[in-house]
Order: sequence, then C-alpha cells, then structure tokens
Amino acid sequence: MFMSNTVDDKSVIRNIILESQHLRNKSSESIENIVSDICGLQYDPNPTIHLNQYMMLWNRKKDFTVEQLDIAAYKEFKVIETFAFKRNMFFVPYDEYALYRTATKGIVRWGDSDESWLRTTNNPQIQSAEVKLKESLTGLQGMTAKQIWEHLNLSYEWHKYRREHDSNFELPIFRAFYRLVRKGELVTCGRNPGTFREPVYILKENLGITDWPDKPIDEKQAIICMVEKLIDSLGVTDPVHISHISGIATIDILPVFQELVLEKKILQLPYKIGRKNYYIHSSKTYFLHSKQTEDSDEVRLISPMDTIVRDKNWLETFFDYSFSFEYFKKKGMKWPLSILVGNQFIGYIDCKMEWKTKKLIIKEKNIFNSAFNNYKGIDSAIQELASFHEAKEIIKKG
Repeated sequence: MFMSNTVDDKSVIRNIILESQHLRNKSSESIENIVSDICGLQYDPNPTIHLNQYMMLWNRKKDFTVEQLDIAAYKEFKVIETFAFKRNMFFVPYDEYALYRTATKGIVRWGDSDESWLRTTNNPQIQSAEVKLKESLTGLQGMTAKQIWEHLNLSYEWHKYRREHDSNFELPIFRAFYRLVRKGELVTCGRNPGTFREPVYILKENLGITDWPDKPIDEKQAIICMVEKLIDSLGVTDPVHISHISGIATIDILPVFQELVLEKKILQLPYKIGRKNYYIHSSKTYFLHSKQTEDSDEVRLISPMDTIVRDKNWLETFFDYSFSFEYFKKKGMKWPLSILVGNQFIGYIDCKMEWKTKKLIIKEKNIFNSAFNNYKGIDSAIQELASFHEAKEIIKKG
C-alpha cells in the first residue's frame, strides 16, 4: 500500500517512474539513447508476440519498427547484445558495453558467475584453442555456430557434444567458443529468421572493434556507476528493488547507496512508502516540487518481461497492481500485456500472434478498474498492436 503525505504524491511518484522509463510520452530519441536511459533491453526468445526487446521499444519510441532495432544492433552496432543483469542477455549501448560487462561479471546465478566460470575454464589447452578459433574466423563474415563448425570440419563432433550431450566430444575448441562469446570477442551480428532467431556471430576485430570504449574500468567503480544509472532509470527505488532487477546482492548495493547519498547524487524521499525508505536520483528532484501537469491518457501494453513490471512487490507498492504468469508452462501459458493508461495499470490482455495466418488472438481481457471497462483507448491500442505485428485480423475470444 502507498503511504505518503498526500494523495497527489502517488501521482507525482508514478509520473517520475514513467518519465524515467520513457513511458509517460513516447520518445523521439535514438534507440541507443533510450536503451541507455532505461538500462538495457532484455532479450527474450518467447515468440508468442514480438520478442520482448521489440515490445519494450514499441512502447517507448515514436513510430518504432522491428527493423529499427535490428539495424541499430546488427548493422550499425549502436547497441550490442551481451550478458548482463542476472546473467541474462541484454541489448546495451555500444559506448557502455565495458561498463555493463565489468559491473555484472560477478553476479552469481545458477551457482556461478561469468567471472568465476571464465576463471575455472581457463587453462593452456583452452587458451590455445581460443587462439586457433580466432585465427580461423579472422576476416570472415558472420556465421551461425553450425556454420562455424562446418567451416572447421567439426560438425559431427559438435552434434555429438551439443545435441547428444556426449561428454567424450567436449573438445577444448567448443569451450573456447563459449568463452569468446562471454568475453565479447565474438559479437552477435544478426539473427536468422525463425521462431527462436538463431544468432550469427562475428569476431569484433572483423567489425573494426579493437577494444570496447571505457575499457579497462575498475569493477568497484563500474558497480557504483551501474547502480546510479539504475536508480536514475527506475525513478524511485531502493536497494532491494535494484538487487531484484540486477542480480547484484543487496548487501553489496547498500554501501553504494550510502556513498551516493553522501555525494548527493541520490536523495532519500522525505516520507516513507509502505514503511520503507525510497530514493530518487538528484536529477529528478524537480519533479517533487513541480506543479502537476495533466495526466496522460495514452495507453501502453507492457510486455511481462519489461523492466517496469519485473519486481511485483515494487509494482504493487507504487501502482497498486500485480499479475502472475508461468513462463515455462507448456500448455495454456498466458502472455499478459499489462494495460497502462496514463499513470495507472488497470488490467491486462492475454494475447497471441498466429504468425502463419497473420491473426492476433486476444484470448482474455481483464480490466480491474471498472471506470475503464468501455475505454476506447484500449481498443485503439490493440489495433496499434495488431498493426505493429502486421496482423490482418484481430480475433477476440475473451
């Protein structure tokens, strides 16, 4: 429950959050600037509708098309795919690549971190295999993993190792391949058409990248910079929320908050919310004292993998809204798009795109706020969603 000085505070806080996330009004900024402001786009392979990274930008950038991100990521390399928060794949700005990799390399998930995995898989045999693999790929165009092993006459061995999980074929060069991907030596330069968009890899040197901007960067300083960026991007937050989003342990984030407060880069809100203290970036404090502008009535249909809805406790605290879904449910899995009207989450639609028939299926529509039961803006947003997917027909089942 939201507890503050006045009812107006709730609207002010929500607007700060949405403004910080480019969700209050759609932006004309470049893709790389938006991605920087919101601290990355999580890559998610679920093809129920357009992938999460496209949905995140569709909700934030004016006149966005799928091709715009593909060009920025795979042609111009203004944003780069890399492993970041919670060891998941993200698109991050090229200029911030070293910052993200350094700040997140120690994040532990699945019993390991990138830093420890690279350390434990490092030996002279694998180092030699890395050199051999890089020499073999120097000067070549992008290739899928399958094409790389065909090029090196290792297709059979790769199939036995990758598909049949035969440990007898765990060659050092296969481990070297994964290491080069994790270290950013092999860059994703495209993704093939199809359900799960198979990645295409290329040596960074083949793109003219000798090293990443801002490298080397101290790990401690990188974490401080990353936490400050996250605070700025989330609008109003606390250490537990930052930990939930990033995967960095709360115990490691607490001293960073203390340092940022001492440096006056962030400020504690003058009142508690739900018995907790929350913080705001110093660049956003003018919102707290500005006159309330008229609330927007624009509608956003937010992907369940969008940063703004990932922490359900934080979402419920500030927006009195929550939802649930089972990502790995094989049968009858929902893909709820949360309906944001102005600065209120008022329900969700469960939808699916039938790509072959070009039909957008609205399986279910749940409106929790009766004032919006017949709101035409929601129907208009669904029409825009259909257009974004190039759907020829909308079928409403629920």
